[in-house]
Amino acid sequence: MDIHKPKPIHSWRELLKEVGTIVLGVCIALGAEQAVEYFHWRHEVELGRKAIAGEIATHNEWYRFRIAIAPCIDRRMDEAQAILLALENKERPNGFTAFHSHGAGAPLSASEWESERASQALVHFPRQELALMSQYYAQIPTFRDWMGEEAATWSKMSGLRNLPAGLTASDMLRLRGDLDRARSIEFLILGNAQRNLRFAGQLGISGGAPEHGQVEAFCSKGD
Repeated sequence: MDIHKPKPIHSWRELLKEVGTIVLGVCIALGAEQAVEYFHWRHEVELGRKAIAGEIATHNEWYRFRIAIAPCIDRRMDEAQAILLALENKERPNGFTAFHSHGAGAPLSASEWESERASQALVHFPRQELALMSQYYAQIPTFRDWMGEEAATWSKMSGLRNLPAGLTASDMLRLRGDLDRARSIEFLILGNAQRNLRFAGQLGISGGAPEHGQVEAFCSKGD
């Protein structure tokens, strides 16, 4: 086997030529690697964007449903207020048009968002898009807390459907506190549902309107 000895370098020009060739080879290799990585993450971002958009669209359906039934929930709270007032005045109260002790919650999920975070795809999203998504998803845990508290509050007030005998002043005070809290939660849920719908709109994500039958069923029936 012949072994070729490296050619001796006789001038600075030859040295620079050799070094330049090496540097150029390294730059080409690095550029190719970066190009592969760029196209890889662009593909991952596109997949992640579609997955997150689908999850947000599902949330938006519930937000719109919640806004659509707001007049029914307001009516239910006004009816509870009238029952309490009648009891305080020793009068016979009217009942509820419809009553749902479970509230109007929904299993808002952040699984797609967390999946993309774990895969590190989120860091490759455009900054403004990522900021809007972050603001949208930051509210999800709070919505869950509100829905849980709302369901618990209306469960406590479920006794107003079949009034127990001998309600005390402390019972009335507790029921009024529960009703006030239900109003506060409803205000928070509605305001933040509209806020998240605005964020979704800025992201170009819609979500279907609630079915008329679904809204009608909630407003006209109870548990």
